[in-house]
Amino acid sequence: MTRHAVSAIAVGCLFMLPMAATAQVAQPFAGSVKKVTGDVVLRRGNERIAVTEGMHLFPHDVLETPAGGSLGFILEDGTRVAMGGNTSLEIDQFLYQPSDGKFGLLLRLVRGVMVYVSGKMAKFSPDSIRLETPVAVVGVRGTEVAISLEGSQQP
Repeated sequence: MTRHAVSAIAVGCLFMLPMAATAQVAQPFAGSVKKVTGDVVLRRGNERIAVTEGMHLFPHDVLETPAGGSLGFILEDGTRVAMGGNTSLEIDQFLYQPSDGKFGLLLRLVRGVMVYVSGKMAKFSPDSIRLETPVAVVGVRGTEVAISLEGSQQP
């Protein structure tokens, strides 16, 4: 391959880089971890990640606390969630775009204990918030909710 051909390929690749960067749209995060006790794990796709304070959370993240562990996180609209030990919770959906009138929150509690304190989304669109468990669906209308599931359901 000639030096001119290599230069042409390199220049062509440089022009394609901005197109590749714009093709990937960053997924907005749902919230962030504020308090961690114990070896809390986050399942994101096929990855298992140790949870740390300040870590960003995204839709479809599954959080799992060990026995004796706990976790507290805040979503972007100010919603606060606390999880007790031996708890598994999925942030199934989080959509908070008040300027476009788009809202949606779905948390799935598989097992354990959680406390939910609503944020701004409950004021703008209370019908867009749901908490699901294996035995019930809770519609939240701007309030505090504590849920405890007994048993050994596995995610």
